[in-house]
Amino acid sequence: MSKKLYIKVGSDSSNDLVIENIDPFHLEFFRDSDGHVFISDLNTISGTRINSKKLDDYIELNKNDRVHLAENIFFDWQKILQEYDKSEEKSNQKTKKDIDQKEKVTKTTQKDYFEIAIIYVAIIFMIWLISLWF
Repeated sequence: MSKKLYIKVGSDSSNDLVIENIDPFHLEFFRDSDGHVFISDLNTISGTRINSKKLDDYIELNKNDRVHLAENIFFDWQKILQEYDKSEEKSNQKTKKDIDQKEKVTKTTQKDYFEIAIIYVAIIFMIWLISLWF
């Protein structure tokens, strides 16, 4: 099972992936939870080609498919997937590390409170003993 992915690509700065010299809103690139990768041309003027064939709507990409945008801009969709997966893996590792650190701090804090409670009880007991002597 793959991590879902949805990326908007174009020359406009609001896109997830900005590429110069293509349409402002050129294509959508996504992967479903089963790992199927799709690309959709957004009715661009400059066009999208898959293996030299013009893409008019959307298509599921296969491992050896080559994607070109506009005149001749190679869109390395497999590299984008690899980079996304690497960044997700690093993010998950960081999150796990943060959780482990928080659990360690929580355990330390609980231990500290327990030790303080024991000291407090010991002090109260000593004050009670001293009060019995006088």
